[in-house]
Amino acid sequence: MATDLAGNEKLQKFIALLSDLNHECAEVFASGKIEILHKMNGTIRDMYEIQHGGEEEAYTAIEEDAQAIYKNFNAIVAMLKSNENGTFDKATNNAVKTFLRNIFDANLRILTAYGLV
Repeated sequence: MATDLAGNEKLQKFIALLSDLNHECAEVFASGKIEILHKMNGTIRDMYEIQHGGEEEAYTAIEEDAQAIYKNFNAIVAMLKSNENGTFDKATNNAVKTFLRNIFDANLRILTAYGLV
């Protein structure tokens, strides 16, 4: 896919958000701090606002991976909300790690599609 970044501020912002998301995922994996998920939520919301309404190929060509990011993050939120006792057991931790890995992988596929990796 040919992506022309020159003068395309919206696409530049989207790519910056992809970079932010990449760093946030890595930070959660490295630190285990789920507080970072609040930051990720904002990043993913901003990504959705740009990508969801975009009709350019730069946005439509990545729809599947973008949906993977959005749906896996929603699954993390649902998993954490459903935890009744307030502490995270092994099953919750494993599920959240799987969802995060899916987000990270989809993010890398988008960056690769843009020719940035």
